[in-house]
Amino acid sequence: MKKIVSLLFLLVFFGATAELNQVSAENEDFIVKVKLNESLGPQSTYYFETKGESILAEDKTVVLTKNKKYKVQVENKSLTIKDGEKVIAQNLPTITIKPKIYKKENHVYIYRGDKPTTVYPYMGTVIFRISGSTQIQPVNELMFEDYLKGVLPGETPASWGSSGGMEALKAQAIAARSYVFAKAGGKFTVEIDDTTKYQVFKGFIWDPISPKYLSSYQNTNRAVDETAGKVMTYKKTNGTDGFVSSYFSSSNGGRTELPQQYWSGSIPYIVNSKVDTFDTNNTDWEITWLKKQLNPSVDVTQPSSWWNTVGEDGLVSKNMPNPNDAKAFSSFKTRVLSDLKKADPTIKSIKIASIDEMTKKDYENTGKVSEITLNFSYYTQHENGTNLSYDMIPGAKSQTLSGASRYDTAVEIAKEYVGTAKAETIVLGRGDVPADALAGTVLAHKFKAPIMLIRNNSLPASVEAFIKEKVQPKAKVYLLGGTSAISSELEADLKLRGFDVVRVSGKNRTATSLAIAAELQSATDEVMIASGDGNSSDALSASAYAAVKQIPIIIHSGEKLATQTKEYLNTAGIRSVKLIGGHSVIPLAVESELKEAYSTNRIGGASRVDTSIAINQQLPLDGQNIVIGNAYSFVDSLAGSVLAAKTGSPILLLHPDAVQIPGTFLNSLPIKNQAYFLGGSQVISEKLKTAINEYVVSELNKKKSKLTFKGSNKNVYENTMGHFRDMLGASVLKSVDFDLVNESDRILMDGTGYGHGIGMSQYGAFGRSKAGQTAEQILTFYYDNIEIKSRSMIIQ
Repeated sequence: MKKIVSLLFLLVFFGATAELNQVSAENEDFIVKVKLNESLGPQSTYYFETKGESILAEDKTVVLTKNKKYKVQVENKSLTIKDGEKVIAQNLPTITIKPKIYKKENHVYIYRGDKPTTVYPYMGTVIFRISGSTQIQPVNELMFEDYLKGVLPGETPASWGSSGGMEALKAQAIAARSYVFAKAGGKFTVEIDDTTKYQVFKGFIWDPISPKYLSSYQNTNRAVDETAGKVMTYKKTNGTDGFVSSYFSSSNGGRTELPQQYWSGSIPYIVNSKVDTFDTNNTDWEITWLKKQLNPSVDVTQPSSWWNTVGEDGLVSKNMPNPNDAKAFSSFKTRVLSDLKKADPTIKSIKIASIDEMTKKDYENTGKVSEITLNFSYYTQHENGTNLSYDMIPGAKSQTLSGASRYDTAVEIAKEYVGTAKAETIVLGRGDVPADALAGTVLAHKFKAPIMLIRNNSLPASVEAFIKEKVQPKAKVYLLGGTSAISSELEADLKLRGFDVVRVSGKNRTATSLAIAAELQSATDEVMIASGDGNSSDALSASAYAAVKQIPIIIHSGEKLATQTKEYLNTAGIRSVKLIGGHSVIPLAVESELKEAYSTNRIGGASRVDTSIAINQQLPLDGQNIVIGNAYSFVDSLAGSVLAAKTGSPILLLHPDAVQIPGTFLNSLPIKNQAYFLGGSQVISEKLKTAINEYVVSELNKKKSKLTFKGSNKNVYENTMGHFRDMLGASVLKSVDFDLVNESDRILMDGTGYGHGIGMSQYGAFGRSKAGQTAEQILTFYYDNIEIKSRSMIIQ
């Protein structure tokens, strides 16, 4: 059985036409408009067939032939009628098939375009109107008492009338009539639909000339006819009569519910909860929620591999899964997602990891559930612009290497580089003017040496401490740059400490990079040329690859190729030159000059981030880690290049804004074991680290939340027990009369009854009818302080 759950009606008042109003005035019948949604609804194509004498209201010159099937389509945002492929009427805003005389013989068949042989018969007027721009919505306009004859078989078993339930059918007829009168305020017509949102309406099924007729429908017809015009009323506070909005349900499980305990507001004609001994149907039902919702085999370190293909186990009603169960769980997830998005709009989708616990409270007067709380765990997927990411546990497999200053950060990187060993070689470069150090990665990697940054004439305290604790006595110390970069006094001090100090320098940064290249004594026949501009991070992006391959990096500045660079290329036997960066850092004139003697390849992009990505695409390293720096504050990353080279892993310089993370490129890389973030939170934000963690061996961040529904919420339908049942669906959560059974791997909702339990129970009414109670006695049990009157006796 289905129930009426809507609290609001869209009222559309209009007068009855003379042609339709053929029913006698004493019956006080009126016209009702019913939007046909249950089995029909918006479709692209419809067919109709007139079984009697009907006219096209929009164009009475069109002759509609009985028993001929006509096609209705949308063309150019208007409606067209076709006989086969022949157009017989077009450019119509609506199509209204109206009986010449309102009688049952002049009914109409409707067929859906996708089900052209399934008949849906309707009495009265059939209207086709445009829905949206391409769909057609059918509407049936008919007399209200005939409407009720199409309602009763849809809301209660007509066969009951043949087995002692005739009075129950009459009670149902009065209740159905009262419900619509209450919503319409006793005025003319209403526009409703044919679903459980209002009342189920099956159309013209109730007469022997209908193809849908069953002999049992004579019982529901009789119930409507013998109660014609009768409605339930109650006294308003001003002393006038009001119509009863007669909520009913299939079974109350043995006790009626109060509306304020299910929805939110009280009703003056349902004020007591009552034991219903005649409702013996007591539909038993059960819902199983598995505690673990996701298969344990899913890899929480790589959610992108299964997120769109693996679903939760959901819930199962009575151990037999059906589409309604899937819909119920989907509604639950939708509600959870809606709540989460209020706090974080970037959340795109969720996975329910587990249902951890359910608890409930009951009403003392009804024994039904007054409050339920669902505790659950979940994972989230996020959407920032066009990029998708997952909420991973920050730092699950990654490390942030940072200190209070660039010098301290370089020391932290050096500690990670040497591990538990002590360095036999170290490389020192000036931290405030790091151009000389840009070419030093290749040299440092050759001698397995960390790079640290120092001041012109002193060692920062953290560097002093590192040298004392992590550097071998008499170790080799490379100083990158001349005495203007690193003072002769500092050099002398290091020598006094017993270190083997080697200064690698030239009169400018280009010359220093050439001196480093000479020190390498590399057997390669290629070099990289990159800018030494303090605003360019291009050389750093290429440094890890250059170090692994032992390719010298030559620092360039100016509009022309330096003479000393030309000499080096000539004497070193270089054949191939990679230009790192765009034309703004390595001018086109330099490239043209090089092309005359060497094979050249320029690697660059529109920005320093694009250049970093291009370098990693064209010069890939397949190491298991990834080293991340800030392309716009890259000094912290300088010392990290040797850490990347140590494991043959890429170094990637990114924009600090996590929204601009290059998801497409990162998705193209194999999942990395670990990410190294170079710099503190001012350089590498927590949001950026969280976003990157998706691309390394990390774990989804499992979060916990809960939903609570209370039947006692005042003036708010959301979060009530009625809302909870609507969320899961009435066919799954059949009532709010249930127990919770917690087992080791699952939670059971073990319930009875079918419906909200407010007002009349249909099975209870059937039992009372068989026991000899009249329709009036049945209704006065379920509704308090009511009278049953003819509508003509009521003054509104």
